[in-house]
Amino acid sequence: MITNQIYNEDCLEALKRVPDNSVDCIITDPPYFLGMTHNGQKGSFKDLSICKPFYRDLFLEFNRVKKPGACVYFFTDWRGYAFYYPLFDLYLGASNMIVWNKQSGPGNHYAFIHELILFHCGKGVSIGATNIIDNIRSFASGAKLVEGEKVHPTQKPVALIRKLIEDSTKPGDLILDTFGGSGTTAVAAIESDRNFVLMEQDEIYYFTAQKRIKDAYERFNGGG
Repeated sequence: MITNQIYNEDCLEALKRVPDNSVDCIITDPPYFLGMTHNGQKGSFKDLSICKPFYRDLFLEFNRVKKPGACVYFFTDWRGYAFYYPLFDLYLGASNMIVWNKQSGPGNHYAFIHELILFHCGKGVSIGATNIIDNIRSFASGAKLVEGEKVHPTQKPVALIRKLIEDSTKPGDLILDTFGGSGTTAVAAIESDRNFVLMEQDEIYYFTAQKRIKDAYERFNGGG
């Protein structure tokens, strides 16, 4: 598989072309079931069970493609945690749970202002002094605009993804994101001098990500 590309296809299909033990870090933010689908099935927080085979296969693929010392960062929130954690721990082995304190959130019903990151790290690898990340603010909730273009409704700040990348990899390493969205992981990888492979099934987000990747290369690598 060619690196430094985003692939507009189902991640389980694309992962088949990723070699064994080739990825240095996996950072991904799955759909929070906002009317989205997995393998053609509509998901909601009330019927997460229909997605269980998909995530079982995904985590098995993560285990295959990652290097022995690689880190895996898997974003979720309080609604998805109880579903994802048992599968993540069974197929990858959870090392910890990271809490990102967003410092902002929806403004009602004792709104949650944090997100959770399921974390796996290979044996003998030591990363970070605390499992709380509270110095990176989130965007306002809802759909965002980046240079006038609508991007993903759960988009994370580049600074957050860059912190995870720089905490757990070195320049030239390969970062994988199976739910590439609007390309934030790729932008953070470019800014950090890492290689990347992204996968995004939604064509609108795919084209937005392509533009952001192109712009990031022009800013940081002189158009490389």
